[in-house]
Amino acid sequence: MTTYAVTDPQKYFFLHGGGELKSMEELFMELQTMDPAVYAHHVNDERHDFATWVRDVMGDRSLARRMEMSRDRDEMLKLLFINLFR
Repeated sequence: MTTYAVTDPQKYFFLHGGGELKSMEELFMELQTMDPAVYAHHVNDERHDFATWVRDVMGDRSLARRMEMSRDRDEMLKLLFINLFR
């Protein structure tokens, strides 16, 4: 399993409406139950906050590019699962 985590609070991902993510594992877990409105706030036609965080903070450009090509939460879960648990 690949571990991606940050310890600097300035690099945490802050979810719309509250909550913070410190690792891609937490992103994976949160996406499973995330309210659709929160997801739509972060992933829409104008932006893809999760892909940006994965690229800029976690440093995984390849995964971020694949994430950017999808707006679908189930597809995002599959991409993260493959990346985290391969």
